[in-house]
Amino acid sequence: MKFPKKLSKELLFYWLCRLGDQYQTSFVVCDPDEPNNPLIYVNDAFLQLTGYSREEALGKNCNFLQGIETDSIAVHSIQKKLTKKSPIHTELLNYRKDGTPFWNELIIQPMSDERGMLLYNVGFQLDVTSRKQTEALFVVQQEIYLGIEKGYALNVLLQKVCDVAESFFQHDTKCSIQLLDSNDRLIVTAARSLPESYNQVVHGLKIGKNIGSCGTASFTKKPVITTDVETDPLWVDFKQEALSHGLRACWSIPILTLENKVVGTLALYFPKPNKPRDVDIEFLHRLAPLVSLAVIYADNQEEVLRLAYMDTDTGIPNRHYFFNELKQLLSENKPGFVAIVESSEFTHISDVYGRAAGDGLIKQMCQRLNRVYKSSDAVIARFASPTLIIAHLIPSAEIDCYTSRIMSIADEPFLVGDEEFFVTFKIGITTFQGNTIDGPELIRYADTAISDAKKRAGNALSFFTTDKDEMAKQELSFINHLSHALQKDEIDVHMQPKVRLHNGEIYSFEALARWFSPELGQVSPGIFIKAAENSGKIRTIDLIVLNKVLNWLQTRKKLGKRLLPVAINISSDHFFHPYFVSNLIKAMKIADIPTSYLRIEITESIGLVDFELAKNIFEQLKTAGFESSVDDFGIGFSSLSYLQQFSVSEIKIDRSFISKMENNGTHAIVRSIVQLAANLNMQSIAEGIETLEQVDTLLKIGCKNGQGFYFYRPMTFDQIDELLDNPIDRDKQ
Repeated sequence: MKFPKKLSKELLFYWLCRLGDQYQTSFVVCDPDEPNNPLIYVNDAFLQLTGYSREEALGKNCNFLQGIETDSIAVHSIQKKLTKKSPIHTELLNYRKDGTPFWNELIIQPMSDERGMLLYNVGFQLDVTSRKQTEALFVVQQEIYLGIEKGYALNVLLQKVCDVAESFFQHDTKCSIQLLDSNDRLIVTAARSLPESYNQVVHGLKIGKNIGSCGTASFTKKPVITTDVETDPLWVDFKQEALSHGLRACWSIPILTLENKVVGTLALYFPKPNKPRDVDIEFLHRLAPLVSLAVIYADNQEEVLRLAYMDTDTGIPNRHYFFNELKQLLSENKPGFVAIVESSEFTHISDVYGRAAGDGLIKQMCQRLNRVYKSSDAVIARFASPTLIIAHLIPSAEIDCYTSRIMSIADEPFLVGDEEFFVTFKIGITTFQGNTIDGPELIRYADTAISDAKKRAGNALSFFTTDKDEMAKQELSFINHLSHALQKDEIDVHMQPKVRLHNGEIYSFEALARWFSPELGQVSPGIFIKAAENSGKIRTIDLIVLNKVLNWLQTRKKLGKRLLPVAINISSDHFFHPYFVSNLIKAMKIADIPTSYLRIEITESIGLVDFELAKNIFEQLKTAGFESSVDDFGIGFSSLSYLQQFSVSEIKIDRSFISKMENNGTHAIVRSIVQLAANLNMQSIAEGIETLEQVDTLLKIGCKNGQGFYFYRPMTFDQIDELLDNPIDRDKQ
């Protein structure tokens, strides 16, 4: 990042300090002109993150946060990039003042003047230890289960848990896992770091009150945190042995089954008195169930095998069982059908009354279906959380009768908690004649049919047809084309000018995604944007538009040409991405474009997704210098109480209102939106203007800005360049 000569180093430092004081994230400034590139500024968040005082940190190189397990290769890479004045974004294991390690997502931005002279190195630190813990737990879980399948000894596998636990605490922390035998005695199972002589003392101890941390935790089924072994009364009979081995503190977490039965304990020992933080206890509570599940899995292989074919929440056979049974039914070479049954209210009931209530609904559905199908030729299983699946051998002529009986089980209310509820069913059915079609394909057919049933209101039953299958395949093919288009950079950007209505002056642009496919031709944005939303690819399209807009702005800036703000549409998925604002700021800095040249457009229903989070994100955008706009206002599910709390500066009136302003009711709506925007100190802009009459009407009701074909159609970047660079020769399109 470069700054003009006229901005002195001292003044820049002043403003960096002012900026750092506002950050809730750790922020530091280093002076490369001083020997060893020392810290010359740290904000309060840095002090909170590291545990050091400002006096202890200032004047030191950041490497004082490094420790015994810090990756030396990563450190060398950082030093190399600093020498080259290159930006840095990496993750590094650092240590707090008390010796506790934490994973640091580190961003270092060199700041130079326009002559290339390095002025300062600015650093941001973010504690990502929780994410690293989650990643480590996932890896060790996979290793344990794979190891059990391969027949590895349980103590060897549980030692991996100990190794992970030790890696997230200060050096010389020791972890122990002790399992409980049938006589309630502690059996040391994994404790490689602890002295063997100490393990021998603990091994075989009967649990009970005042039996150290582990014996007491196992007995009470509650965590026991001993911050100082020497003074804790629980350790009276064991403290000399512990202290002689340098064990001064012990935190013990009981390992419990879902039935609250004690399996054993997970303990951490420390070389000095130590009090845990909330995050430490949370981590240990995340480790304990992993041990419990591993023990149960290893000790109960036969039970696990049974569970593989049974839904544990309801006792109903599961989909694995169904696949095996369906294969047997088809081998009989008789006619029949496969049906998937789903209650539309399952998710809502589970959300309001809890998962157990949803499971209870499924159990009642299964019980009623079993009364319909008393024949041994029928198989019923839980296919997914909200659905049951049925396979039945039955003559084709009787299928209609049986499907009616399936639907009839919704005639009577279901008991949820202490209340009765009527539910609606969506059913997808496919028939078969013998074994001409295999099981997985039949299930796919039924799945396709229920997707069609879900498009209709109320109780709905849909039979599979080849037309439905073809439509589903076409949708999948379109998404596949879109995926290839993203890989081949086929998504282009056109921009439509926004103008002052009284004189047609361009003051801004809206960036619009366009797709020309070599196979499909020009694809309507209304089609491919919706497909991108449904397939989870919309954020990728947002980023493509953003990058192309920034590249265009950057090119014009380098050529010394006129810049105007550009609005980009941001999807809901992208808006709520955890790094949306920080990544946006980063992109603007890399492009060296002020945030005032980018406007964020979001649909009005964003507040209904997560109002508090949306409000916070809008505030972050405003603080960073971005203006925000509510797009397509009036057609969604807006709330005026939400809108007035959002830090937005513009309301865009949807084109569907503008096209019908000759209608008195629509005219009144548009006038109300314009007045609403004015009352909230926001600008209003009309979309889709196509006639001079619409322009005159909008001016009369106080709308000053607009866009539409009457002024300009969406244009390529080259056309926009021509428009801006040769304003005298331009023709309105």
